[in-house]
Amino acid sequence: MMLAQLIALRKQKNLTIQNVADALGIAKSTYASYESGYRQPPIDALIKIADFFSLSLDRLVDRPFEAVIHLDHPQNECCRLFIDGQALTEAERKEIIAFIKVKRTLH
Repeated sequence: MMLAQLIALRKQKNLTIQNVADALGIAKSTYASYESGYRQPPIDALIKIADFFSLSLDRLVDRPFEAVIHLDHPQNECCRLFIDGQALTEAERKEIIAFIKVKRTLH
């Protein structure tokens, strides 16, 4: 499943198995069994692991994910767009849509 990824994520952050287990609130042996493949983490553990490493569940389990977002849909509440760490306003989102529509007509 994601054994190599769990180990790589932990090592990238220079953490021990004990560090991760403590952060997740589980026993060291439990987390070690996830990394070794002896046990599959239940969904609640997967969510905690994904949150701990700041990943989506799809990315954690190496599942391809493609989001389809319609920026020009008036009720688009599925996500917030950011540029340089700041959320786009509704007016900025509309400007981007207008820019792209004009650019497409030029090609």
